[in-house]
Amino acid sequence: MAAAEGKKHKPMGKNYFQTVIFDMDGTLTDSVPLITQGVQEVISHYHLSEQTPQQLKRFVGPPLRIGFKKYLDLPDSSLDEAVEVYRRFYRPRMTQVPLFPGIKELLEQLHGKGMKIAVASSKLEELVREIARGTGMSPYLDYTAGTQEKTGTSAEDPRDIANPLTRRGKEGVIRYALEQLGMESSLGRAVMVGDREDDYQAAKNIGIEVIGVSWGAGSREEFPGAPWVTSVAELKNTLLAKK
Repeated sequence: MAAAEGKKHKPMGKNYFQTVIFDMDGTLTDSVPLITQGVQEVISHYHLSEQTPQQLKRFVGPPLRIGFKKYLDLPDSSLDEAVEVYRRFYRPRMTQVPLFPGIKELLEQLHGKGMKIAVASSKLEELVREIARGTGMSPYLDYTAGTQEKTGTSAEDPRDIANPLTRRGKEGVIRYALEQLGMESSLGRAVMVGDREDDYQAAKNIGIEVIGVSWGAGSREEFPGAPWVTSVAELKNTLLAKK
């Protein structure tokens, strides 16, 4: 895990949170190495210039097409093929990624206290559910949500990104997970836990609390004004804190 960054924040909320929405990559699963290897497969396929490890981390979080277009400068006509190249490498290996140390125990403890727990990821929903099963998280999750790739929707259209029915981005996925948990009317006791700016921004747009974790692909600067935890133990204390 990364070294401690920034100031530690006081616990939030009235009693402990009722609902916790977790990002997956870089928050629950130590999948950054596999994701960046998949991106390198795409770079090799198109004979593009190599990127540094820090540059490759930019692909962790946003939808694949957005990352390939923004950071590899691929044209729209190549994006479907690029995604296929990536997934050919990624899918056979995705359930082999480990959980970060202490994460399984954290999920078990939160579940045991009756908290509602969901995963909301920018991955395709079918992949998110397969990874949740393969890594042993499923017994502790009340819902598992991911994106969709429906014809006529776009990961670049803010309306599709935020819409829980279309779910082309993180905000729509979180809204959908909250709806499935029956929590859309109790946002004051819900919190998003993630490692990238899209987690932070989506939570802010929805109006729920957000906590950033230091062990993923992001940085403290991506969570301005939000709690930033540097260990799973600190995350547990923050989630279970009483005012």
